[in-house]
Amino acid sequence: MSELKIESNNGFLQMEDLPQNCIFNKVVTGCGGTTIVLFNERDYIIAVPTTELITNKTGLTEAGEAIIYSPDGIKTQSVFGLFGEFTYGVQKALKEYVSSPGTKKILCTYDKVRQLIRFIEPQQYQILIDEYH
Repeated sequence: MSELKIESNNGFLQMEDLPQNCIFNKVVTGCGGTTIVLFNERDYIIAVPTTELITNKTGLTEAGEAIIYSPDGIKTQSVFGLFGEFTYGVQKALKEYVSSPGTKKILCTYDKVRQLIRFIEPQQYQILIDEYH
């Protein structure tokens, strides 16, 4: 196991991206990595265990696209929340989101990852399994 020096400011990590292929213990650091993933320049899938975590981050009440703001209120990011029923309308909106320009952030429940893979090029995305404990 190797250690990584973590710097934080006001409870937010100061990193470009999370370390790759690791288990990141946010209890030890005192702050989470989800914000880094949501606002960096890499395409990411953020898999979470509950719908509530998606609605909390995005404000969505049903699957679709949302614009979220960084904690400092300066940067915005388009995020697709994927949860609930995987209807034709959701699939169409997901296809449109994935084919649109810009960095892609897809926040989904664990059970939607398998379905999501059919609509993306998986090798183009990093994945964060959030709240896995």
